Amino acid sequence: MRLCLSVFAALVVLLFHSTIVFAADPSDDIDTNRPSFMFSPIVLPKGSLQLENGLLDSGLRRGSMGFDLPETQVRIGLARSTEFQVFVPNYVLRKSGGDFCSGVTDLSEIGIKQQLPTPGKLKVAIIASVTAPTGAKRLGLGGTSGILRLPYAYAINDRWCIGGMQSLLLINHGNNLQWQPDVLISRSIGNKACAFIEYGGYFTSHNFPINLIHLGAVYKVTRHQQIDTHCGFGLNQTAPSAFVGGGYSFRFDGLF
Repeated sequence: MRLCLSVFAALVVLLFHSTIVFAADPSDDIDTNRPSFMFSPIVLPKGSLQLENGLLDSGLRRGSMGFDLPETQVRIGLARSTEFQVFVPNYVLRKSGGDFCSGVTDLSEIGIKQQLPTPGKLKVAIIASVTAPTGAKRLGLGGTSGILRLPYAYAINDRWCIGGMQSLLLINHGNNLQWQPDVLISRSIGNKACAFIEYGGYFTSHNFPINLIHLGAVYKVTRHQQIDTHCGFGLNQTAPSAFVGGGYSFRFDGLF
């Protein structure tokens, strides 16, 4: 974990030595954090409001299941290269054996995304967030948590893009550190659609890892509206056996 922290800090320091910032413009198409695990490294245009919504149905091991709704994230462009973002509480229904658990999750990922100056076709942002323990105890992260994310993407050409995100979370009242590595490859299909395949990992101190393969696609209904669908499966016994979901996102510009 110390090595991960050192690499993470070194990347941030190096990126600040560049001089070009690629924030979004109101004329650009909608660009969302969902449905991939990886967040977008592009900051919203100043004065824009974006709502990203979805649902997820997951099948866990040994007959367990889970259902999440509405998975809403609110994003607001505050400045040319800065945005505010928050995940609103989510309703969750889980079944494990004969035990049912339902309720509202924590008010999570309240934070600021800052677009970093990067050269050429590389796009990078840093996101600093916290969670508020407002939901059911069985569905939370264990108290207030600190989160640091570094999403990045590189356009190979007009069709192909590679990217990923490195995340560190302090959970369980700061007693556990979770590292979330993510790698993604995406391909544009025409001018309105895109498909991706992604690996996501969850490595928590004093706990078993979770490894996932994730596939999805998005379609831009209009320049400011997007629908998405995605599915995935676990690579080890502690991961969900399979999951599937969908969503709808939209953006308003020029609010201030």
